[in-house]
Amino acid sequence: MKNKKIYFPTFGSGLGHAIRTSEIAKTLSKNHTYYFSSFGEGSIYLKEQGLECHNVAPLDVSWSTKGGVSNFNTLINLPKSFSIFIKHINNERNNIRKNKPNLIFSDSRLSPIIAAKMCGIPSITILNQIRLILSIKERRIRIIERINGEMLGILWNLSNEILIPDLPPPYSICLENVNKIYSTSKKIEYIGFLSNVPKVNNQEQIKNILKINNNNPILYIQISGPKSSRNNVYKKIMNVIKSNNLKYNLIISKGIPGGNTQPKKSNNVILFDWCPYQEIFQVADCIITRGGHSTISKALTIGKPIISIPIINQTEQLHNAKRIEELGLGIYINENNLEKKILVAINNIFSDNNYISNVEEFRKRANNYNAIKKCHEKIEKYTT
Repeated sequence: MKNKKIYFPTFGSGLGHAIRTSEIAKTLSKNHTYYFSSFGEGSIYLKEQGLECHNVAPLDVSWSTKGGVSNFNTLINLPKSFSIFIKHINNERNNIRKNKPNLIFSDSRLSPIIAAKMCGIPSITILNQIRLILSIKERRIRIIERINGEMLGILWNLSNEILIPDLPPPYSICLENVNKIYSTSKKIEYIGFLSNVPKVNNQEQIKNILKINNNNPILYIQISGPKSSRNNVYKKIMNVIKSNNLKYNLIISKGIPGGNTQPKKSNNVILFDWCPYQEIFQVADCIITRGGHSTISKALTIGKPIISIPIINQTEQLHNAKRIEELGLGIYINENNLEKKILVAINNIFSDNNYISNVEEFRKRANNYNAIKKCHEKIEKYTT
């Protein structure tokens, strides 16, 4: 069979998109070769994995000095963002014509989908946010959101397939971000969580590596987001740790791409710049994270309750976090209230058995899906 080339354009703000697309690519058959494009932390991660990745200009919302999304600056920068987007389309079209991929498999990047349509190349989109949701909930803003969602939906609909890496309603974590958009309703397909969960045969081995020698519960705190956001939430968490004699084992990853992978240990706190052990998810009893869809997916796939602290004004994460709480799978904390609420949230997770039972039931439902296999089937459909 002739070798087929797959192009994976990947959104680069945060690591979730790069991680899940790289897992899809690396598990393809030998009849496929692949390459990526991304920006920011996504590009750093892909290159660290030894994957071919072309850098593109960053295209994202604007961030405040405190690490949250700045709605005002995002609106002010719309003309500049639109100009970058047009350049992306032209660059992607040239890229496609030069490299001649057989299929575009885009993770949350719209410009390659438009370029693929212009070049007559089939494309698949995978995404967990179709529309942009503003933080203000006035009636006129909701109308704008609806129009915005339908317009974006028309553009996403240029792809041959739209795959949602989540469970179907009413169990979708990203429900608010993809639901009730007429323009994509006939094309979207829920394929289950895209989370590659490593099998741990001996959890005691991981505990020995990290020198955890007691039976206290283990909390894994995974910090992500732009640098200023990571720094702020890390400082708040450390203030709580220093002010309280916690009875838990705490493993903290500061989420710095390319950072030191050797842990620093002080009493019951193990600190990584970048945690290299994916098995930590299985060893931990509770995951404390942002509202990123990929991390939430991984935690739920292995049956771990979640305390979610979404980035300020990052509405996609905010709605993911609220869904976690609505489904009884964890607790949502506003970052502004972190220092007041986090200990209460942790104690509630471990004192209320409903969280464990709800997550276990959800895990069984999630494991009925095989999203990686589904992606492979879709890729084969367009490359054979």
